[in-house]
Amino acid sequence: MFRVLLVLFFLSPVLSVGADMPPEVLKLQHTIESIPGITDAVVEKVDLSAIPESDFSLPPYGDLPLGALRRTRGGGANEVLISVNFGISRDSKGLDALEFIAWWVRDSARGGSPIQIRALALPPVGNQFGTTLRFAIDYFYVDPDEDIGNLIAKVGELADGLGGSIEMNSQVIGR
Repeated sequence: MFRVLLVLFFLSPVLSVGADMPPEVLKLQHTIESIPGITDAVVEKVDLSAIPESDFSLPPYGDLPLGALRRTRGGGANEVLISVNFGISRDSKGLDALEFIAWWVRDSARGGSPIQIRALALPPVGNQFGTTLRFAIDYFYVDPDEDIGNLIAKVGELADGLGGSIEMNSQVIGR
């Protein structure tokens, strides 16, 4: 039931805004997009417990945090990846935004959160080379109770935590 609700909950993860998304998900997306230098953000979810390690080399899974997943031989039972895929402007504001998010993720991980940041890019083929660099914040969420309310609350906590850090550092990041 939990997995079905997750699919319905994140029915259209490629949409950047929409009434179908819970307010907590939209808040996380908008909080990241509020940082000067961030061009866009998309919140996605993946049920990691449903993907066998043997499938990691398949194209649909290329944007997953494969290094982390290979270390654990796949996702754990009841494990869901909440991933925020975002782009930055190709200037000093974009680099500052990336540095700020990288610090926040590092600090959150040091505090015990199962979170990381990664870079993503497509192969250097033709004219796409130099245009596909993006980044992902990955939060590994496990809930043995498979309670959708807990997942939504966690997304809200991430948004609130990042929002608080943005507010405390607004002079540094130019807001």
